[in-house]
Amino acid sequence: MKLELNENNEIVSFLKYGGVEGINFMEFDGVIPDDFEKNFKPSFYMLKDELIIENPNYAEPEPPEVNPSNEQQILMQQSKTIAQIQQMLMQQSKDIAKLKGANA
Repeated sequence: MKLELNENNEIVSFLKYGGVEGINFMEFDGVIPDDFEKNFKPSFYMLKDELIIENPNYAEPEPPEVNPSNEQQILMQQSKTIAQIQQMLMQQSKDIAKLKGANA
């Protein structure tokens, strides 16, 4: 197995076979925990004294804050404006129908 480690010896990725150009993997021939692949998350495991162990300092990363892009904000505002215009047109249609009924 090949391991990619960060500066804290945390395992950030691994390969069972092959390689990836541009990433410095180290060969690891030691014992791999049974649940390594199932539980793997970047930095959840670390290499210490030639053993793969759970990282005692691991903290679940905060999900990135997702904000709409400028284009999405403009589109949302335009959709809101269109909905308001449609509501006004429906009200005008109702008002016109009432006026026609009153004049009949």
